[in-house]
Amino acid sequence: MKTIDPVSPDDNETNRFFANQAAQFRDVLVSENRSKTLVYLFDYLVARSGDPRAPKEIEIAMTVFGKSAQFDTSQDSTVRVHIHRLRRQLESFNYGKSGKLLQIPKGDYRLLLTEEAESADDDAILIEVRSKPSGQKRTWTVIAICFAATAIFWGMLLFSARSQDSVTSTLRQTSFWKPIAAHERLPLIAAGDFYMVVESGSDGKIQRLAMRPAIRSGRDLDKYLRMHPDQYSKLRDRDIHRLPATVAMGAAEILPIVASVRPDHAMADIIPVSQISQETIDSNNIIYIDRFSELGMLRSPALGQSHFAPGPDPNELRDLPSGRTFRVRAAAENQIGRDDVAADPYGYDYGYIASYPGPSGNQIIVISGMEDAALAQMVKLVGDKRQLGILSRQIGDAKAFEALYQVRTSGGLIFDTRLLIARVLEASKV
Repeated sequence: MKTIDPVSPDDNETNRFFANQAAQFRDVLVSENRSKTLVYLFDYLVARSGDPRAPKEIEIAMTVFGKSAQFDTSQDSTVRVHIHRLRRQLESFNYGKSGKLLQIPKGDYRLLLTEEAESADDDAILIEVRSKPSGQKRTWTVIAICFAATAIFWGMLLFSARSQDSVTSTLRQTSFWKPIAAHERLPLIAAGDFYMVVESGSDGKIQRLAMRPAIRSGRDLDKYLRMHPDQYSKLRDRDIHRLPATVAMGAAEILPIVASVRPDHAMADIIPVSQISQETIDSNNIIYIDRFSELGMLRSPALGQSHFAPGPDPNELRDLPSGRTFRVRAAAENQIGRDDVAADPYGYDYGYIASYPGPSGNQIIVISGMEDAALAQMVKLVGDKRQLGILSRQIGDAKAFEALYQVRTSGGLIFDTRLLIARVLEASKV
């Protein structure tokens, strides 16, 4: 078998085909299975199909089946049995079909789209659905399937797993979640996406998709081309956006937390930041999930009132009142040849959360990180009663505040998370 990474926007047809087949198969699962477990498992695999790595058995056990981190997959075959059942149902769904087919390879937990070769002697071609610049529309289609069509199922599943822990019942009393829990308006979860520019060669043929820091929208591209007319034939707008896997999974994890803190247990909607209008910002409670460097692009006063700002280097964050600079650093294993890592072999990332009133009595929440490790950790932190309790003791009952956390990593794992700065903002000026 050959593994292919799509490299051109021509893959949009594959993206749509994947989404269509996933939606059709999900309908079959819903209609033929009394238990929703296989549906939940399939939804999870669809959501993770844009991840650069396949999910691990323990991750599926914890997320889909509500197991603890101490669950022993070698002694319990729950995940393997359900994956086998799902694979068999896919085989039945694909029976008699040719061409591109959905498949879960044996021994793997990744949902793939395979294309049968014309000859039996040829290898089958595996087309991985992953979050790369060339597959942006597919990424959003996959997210749409997982979040729009199955948001209620996901929320019920994850909320059920979380509700087994009494901690979630007290989250609504924390300074962070109290405004959302008590507010009559259901929040929107805004997932940060990236705008991609289509680059063409001198022959006019499309070469690649690229993310340019100075071009964040079609409007930005128009302005750029007016200033650089020599680029007219090289850069094109196809309204393509990328959703990072960490942001997508973060949105999925926040969804049940929101349901758990609200008295009505209502499910929030998830939308891309690129589709948020000013009217939406003015009239809704919003929970932003994005990288810190992208927060400046939000059409909200998030960074306008913050005392933190991105540094000149993408890996730096500055605390304006103190003048301190916090720099992301990789762990020792990724810094061979550096003299300073012997004394401190850990990696450092920085997470940021904030909450403040919006322009019309609504509430804005920001969950962010410099890199993926901190962003993922902040998503977990806002669901941790103990961590939020530490923050509440620093900010009291403030309605507007921000906090910076240091996330220490080692061997690709989170070693610890420490609150560095907790700052009350003047709500009247937000």
